[in-house]
Amino acid sequence: SSLTLSETNRLLAVIRGLKARGVAVLFISHRLAEVEAIADRVVVLRDGRNAGELRAGEIERGRMVAMMIGREHNRFYEKRAHAAGEPILELRNVSTGAFPDARTNLAVNKGEILGLAGLIGAGRTELARAIFGIDPVVRGEVVLDGVPLPAQSVAAAIARGVCLIPEDRKGQGLHLDFSVAMNIALPSLRRLSWASPVSRLHEGAMAEDAVGRLGIKVASVRSPVAELSGGNQQKIVLAKWLAMAPKLLIVDEPTRGIDIGSKAEVYRVLQALADAGVGILMISSDMEELIGVSSRVAVMRRGEITGILAADQLTEHAILSLAVG
Repeated sequence: SSLTLSETNRLLAVIRGLKARGVAVLFISHRLAEVEAIADRVVVLRDGRNAGELRAGEIERGRMVAMMIGREHNRFYEKRAHAAGEPILELRNVSTGAFPDARTNLAVNKGEILGLAGLIGAGRTELARAIFGIDPVVRGEVVLDGVPLPAQSVAAAIARGVCLIPEDRKGQGLHLDFSVAMNIALPSLRRLSWASPVSRLHEGAMAEDAVGRLGIKVASVRSPVAELSGGNQQKIVLAKWLAMAPKLLIVDEPTRGIDIGSKAEVYRVLQALADAGVGILMISSDMEELIGVSSRVAVMRRGEITGILAADQLTEHAILSLAVG
């Protein structure tokens, strides 16, 4: 899941070589383009049950997705047009530690999903961390709702309605030994305690509500997060920030390593937030995701924005052309 395109092609070549020698290969992947390229037969599982089988000549992405999510492929992304709102976030000549000589100018509007594309190492994650206050802004200004954000202050960013879903959910987004309820409640502890220990009753009620709204599959909200699948863990990272009623949500690789069904749920939540006027900055390396979900896509290269594509301009070729310069 973390290989570059050239490394992936090399892996597929190795698998084809094994197949030519008579080796049987069971290839498990969420990356359907790779499945199309390599598989002689496809078996689809949904909720632990066999949802169907495709043989050579039948293997096509739309059919696989329909089996995986239980509905037609053309309803998977369900992108909706949103009226352009006022900017919620403005980056004015921002430089990060990764590219101190570069300048980033960008605006995210209320009620839109702005995709942020670029090759690995383009500086996208570093920009997200700087906006959220984890890393310093070397120069320039981060403006939220017309007012500059204090430099390198996560607490100030959260208080102003900025939330970040990091690329590494296990290392940076969750406490794996904590329960589902504790993880969801963490950003909201002040609302769950009044000069006293955290109310377990209110913590549990908040978690039960999130589990129902996001379709999180868990035996109990007191179960450790470590026991859950990647998709359900990602929904818990989403849930803890949704409880804070964000104005700006930054999501870094929101569906990496999760199943198709969980992807559909994440997309549904992001669209609902945009419908409610939340500004969303979505960093993604998945071209289908960028094209299928984003209102617009900004492309980054070496710490700078090389272009912004409107919805009717979104193609893989256009994005890659801007990404490689």
